[in-house]
Order: sequence, then C-alpha cells, then structure tokens
Amino acid sequence: MKMADLMDTMEYGPAPESATEAHAWLDVHARKFGHFINGGWKTSKGAKTFKTRNPATGDILASITQGTRGDVDAAVKAARTAQVRWAKLGGHGRARHLYALARSVQKHSRHLAVLETLDNGKPIRESRDIDVPLVARHFYHHAGWAQLLETEFPD
Repeated sequence: MKMADLMDTMEYGPAPESATEAHAWLDVHARKFGHFINGGWKTSKGAKTFKTRNPATGDILASITQGTRGDVDAAVKAARTAQVRWAKLGGHGRARHLYALARSVQKHSRHLAVLETLDNGKPIRESRDIDVPLVARHFYHHAGWAQLLETEFPD
C-alpha cells in the first residue's frame, strides 16, 4: 500500500477533551438530576430545582434538585442501614470496593474531566491532570488504609 492510499484511509477521531460525549451523556439523563440515595436516583415531590450553567458560555448544562430535609433523612437512614453490611465486609472487602471505585474513576477520567470543566469553567488541563487523578488517588489511599487498618490499629 502506498503512503498516499494509507493517508486516505486514516481518519481523526474526536479530541479526547471534546465536549460532545459529555453533552450526549447529559442528554441521556434528560439533563435532570435528583439525589442518589439507597442505590437509585430520587426526586422529592415538590422539590425545588436549580440550573447549573457552563460559566464559559452561560449555557444551561442541567437541572439539579435542591435537597430537602426528607432527602437528608432518607440518605442518613440508607447510610445507617448500609453501614452494618459495610462493617461486616472487613478491611479487605471494603478495600475491594474502594479499589473498584478508583479504577472506575481512572477508566472514565476523560469524561469526568470534561464534565468538571464544563460545570466549573476550569481549564481542561487542570481538571484532567490534577482534579480527577486526585479523586482516584484518594480512593486508592483509603483502600490501602482499609486493608491495613485492622493490623496497624487493632481495636
């Protein structure tokens, strides 16, 4: 194959920092978000919403539900119920979940960085190279402590 023929078959994909996929993800969710409580998205009846905007353009990104006292109570109740199972997992079991979260953040880091930049107006370089990797590092850090806690700090 000649170089000219090869060049004709090559196509550029979208830039990793393109906002296209982030906007498509927002559209899949109808650009409306409630609260993630007890394993699912919840929206309280009559709850107020507010718009989150891209500060660079002023465009509305999504509508976010304002938390109510009932939302907080439901989240606390769900957390207390989950705490019993979480504690029974032991350090290594909890670490597995935290490591999985860290890997998921890494896997979706480009997507998360673009969403973060759209939402707060930071340069993509800061979201991509500092903020999102730091999230993953925190999960790794706490996973490591979950594994060591019982031996390093018994009782």
